[in-house]
Amino acid sequence: MDPIGNLVPAGGVFVWVFSGISYFMNVENIWKDLTLSRFLGEYTDSVVYAVPWQPVEVFLYFFVVDLPFYGVLLGLGTLFLAINMVINVR
Repeated sequence: MDPIGNLVPAGGVFVWVFSGISYFMNVENIWKDLTLSRFLGEYTDSVVYAVPWQPVEVFLYFFVVDLPFYGVLLGLGTLFLAINMVINVR
């Protein structure tokens, strides 16, 4: 079994727990507002507006700027896990 399909959702749960703890403690640290745009930094606009089509820009803006990082990890991990299950069946 592919470890990416298992480790990415586990990392998402880890980030989710620590961001929840930070939220309930009202502590300002990296876990509280962690999004993909924090990792991209100044390249966020170039990623969001890379495809000049409005529906894609709206989706990328949500994915990069609004969606918490644990959501990105859980979503990608679920996708990898589903692909891995289909590949292992064949």
